[in-house]
Amino acid sequence: MGNVFDLLDSEWRRLCVDRSARRRLRAVCEVAGGAPSLGDVERFVRAAHPADADRVLLALVRRAVADDALAARVLLQLLLPGTRALARRWWALGDADERAAAAVTAVYHRIRHYPIERRPGRVAANILLDAAHELRRAVPKLVATPSADPAAQAAAVLDLTGPVHGAAENPALELSELLCDAVADGVVGRDDAELIARSRIAGHRMADIAQLRGLRPRTLWDRRQRAELALVSARMAG
Repeated sequence: MGNVFDLLDSEWRRLCVDRSARRRLRAVCEVAGGAPSLGDVERFVRAAHPADADRVLLALVRRAVADDALAARVLLQLLLPGTRALARRWWALGDADERAAAAVTAVYHRIRHYPIERRPGRVAANILLDAAHELRRAVPKLVATPSADPAAQAAAVLDLTGPVHGAAENPALELSELLCDAVADGVVGRDDAELIARSRIAGHRMADIAQLRGLRPRTLWDRRQRAELALVSARMAG
């Protein structure tokens, strides 16, 4: 059995040829240029001008917030590329399967609770941004028991240093997002990002981290210095 993305893709292949599903969303299909199937709705949105695609997404989200589960499912499928990107970025949420499940849950939740009256446009961008905020707030929930994975615990403290009002007001949050981006962009490895998170944000002593990893403290000092220089260089280049 694959992760949640594999399961969704498998289900979607069935929905693409489901005539009854197309009939239930006939009005949405008409907005998508008279698409003859849900698969064609997806192809229309992928290829359409952003304004035309947004009209389809808006038609779906209007139904989704009115408790149309099929419309919500179709919209989730259309947002899967962005959802996969969220799962890759928020590595602090666990392994690949855990990140996939968390990202899908967050996106689906935002679909079902989308504020149409306040945000009648840029549906995809708004949903994914709101889902990203949910994932960021979910990181502290990983902290907990003595039996928890130490790496997950360390990564979880990324967002535990105070109330989140925005990166500019929360240096720890700014650093956590910088580390997530740096890992995603290949600027630093995940181990080095977690080393920075443990020592700079969580306040763990380097000697304790070295003992946990079975390394000399000097080795970790050097690794952290190289990683931080890479972060600074990348930020200056950006």
